[in-house]
Amino acid sequence: MNKRKVIIHSSVSLDGSLLGFEVDMNTHYGIVGSYKADVHLIGSNTAREGLKMFCPEIPPEEDGDFIRPERDRKLPLWVIPDTRGQMRGLLHVLRRFELCRDILVIISRDTPPQYADYLRERDYGFRVADQPVDYGGIIDFLAAEYKAKKILTDTGKILNCILLNRGLVDEISLLVHPVIVGGKQYPLLGEVADNISLSLVKNESMGGDKVWLVYRVVKKV
Repeated sequence: MNKRKVIIHSSVSLDGSLLGFEVDMNTHYGIVGSYKADVHLIGSNTAREGLKMFCPEIPPEEDGDFIRPERDRKLPLWVIPDTRGQMRGLLHVLRRFELCRDILVIISRDTPPQYADYLRERDYGFRVADQPVDYGGIIDFLAAEYKAKKILTDTGKILNCILLNRGLVDEISLLVHPVIVGGKQYPLLGEVADNISLSLVKNESMGGDKVWLVYRVVKKV
């Protein structure tokens, strides 16, 4: 089995919220790029919300959207767990992004068969998983099949907390913004079940009173 490293990266407020403040996207994605990850693991809810923000009007598909792109193999593969088929009719917008090698979709045996047909017709790779998804198995698959040594999540709290609760995370990267969200916060780590022991790896000022913190996951307590 190939050795792999799983990294959670998120931008948060001082009180740990993902929402309720303006994220410094340039710095956020500068950090993402600095990791040079082989795989970006993105939840389907996060992908949909990102499209609403950056592409409120979804362009129609074109002939080229039915062909798998040929891009530099050093670019990250985007892996999207989407067992409910939420990304149908939307994936082509993400696939057009030139910093994405291509997209692999994780579906389940309960996913509507029409969604699998949609993926096949457009030459998307997909992996059929049991429900609930065995993310440990998915990560091992990515390491073995795609030689993924570094897997970075840029997603919301649901997928991140699943990975943490299953002991699959090696490192947590947080871009902390100088704002307290308070009562309307949406906590990144709000669904972590148990204490997790961490070791500080990096504490770097990123300008504008933002701080980049990186912790290595030591063990669950």
